[in-house]
Amino acid sequence: MDLKRLKLKRKIAELKEMKGRHSSFTTLYIPPDKNLVDVINFVKQELAGAENIKSKTNRKNVSDNLTAILSELTKIPELPENGIAFFFGIEEEGGTQEEIRDMVVPPAPISQFSYICGREFVTEELESMVEPKSLSVIVLIEGGKVTIGYLRGKHIELVRDEDFYIIGKTRAGGQSARRYDRIRDEKMQEFFKYVGNLLNEMLIDELDKVDAIILGGNTIRAQEFLEKGELDYRLKEKVADQIIPVGMVDETGLYQAVKEASRIMRESEIYAERKAWDSFMEDLMKGMNTVTYGKKEVMQALEQGRIDTVMILEGHKLLDELVTEVENYGTEIMVFSSQTESGAQLESLGGIAARLRW
Repeated sequence: MDLKRLKLKRKIAELKEMKGRHSSFTTLYIPPDKNLVDVINFVKQELAGAENIKSKTNRKNVSDNLTAILSELTKIPELPENGIAFFFGIEEEGGTQEEIRDMVVPPAPISQFSYICGREFVTEELESMVEPKSLSVIVLIEGGKVTIGYLRGKHIELVRDEDFYIIGKTRAGGQSARRYDRIRDEKMQEFFKYVGNLLNEMLIDELDKVDAIILGGNTIRAQEFLEKGELDYRLKEKVADQIIPVGMVDETGLYQAVKEASRIMRESEIYAERKAWDSFMEDLMKGMNTVTYGKKEVMQALEQGRIDTVMILEGHKLLDELVTEVENYGTEIMVFSSQTESGAQLESLGGIAARLRW
């Protein structure tokens, strides 16, 4: 996750913690293609209409928020390239009132114009920007067993783990054995069709978000599924060439497959994390002075302006402080997932490490 997304995630958390009363919070999203004059006129109309609100308190809150928004809109010559969002409100606590005046220029374009008054800020539009857009799907297959996981960014989610009954092999010979094998083959074909239909139902509506489908498990069965499973041709085009052999078709096997899949998904966040970590460990093992780790060592190097990239585990106590500090030193920040092998190795070194400039 890059610095802009990290900062936005922090801002969203702050906004969601704030609670107002009745219509004391105003949320306004303005997309970049909206005409600024039209927006100003809209706010003026809403401000005039606020006089009709029966509750004196609500009327004052809405009017104060809109007046403040109008003042800010008249100061800007044009909308930012991604648009702008206003979160203005009156928060009451302990008998005192505090004005909230947050303006957010997001890292991605705002999709639609919206204006909402209520007791909470509406943050869904911003929340969609901090989540990875791409989706990699891991599908593990064994005879009669399928495990499916979603990999969004660096986070793994088990979405299906199902058994499909298929009779075992028989030791009998002759005609009885041939009949038994035929029934078993038919059951296996039903299983492949079931998995294909399952994936079609799950993924067709998210087709534009699916980066890759990676098959694994029993490589022979996975290849048979690809040939016989009636997977939609649009999804089949996204299937990676390499099938990952995994001994266990379950949640444990899923994590093992993701470890191998990072080598296939060279444009993914998980690959970038792994590549950065492998480079760090290579220099560390060589005893080079281009890397360091540990809270004290990293923070000291940061204050000296020596850090090029800091690597930190999600949820680390220093994360919020670093998000604020790194810009002062032109330092990049990489947040490692606790679910990946690289993240586990970083945790063993105290959850924080850095690559140095000198």
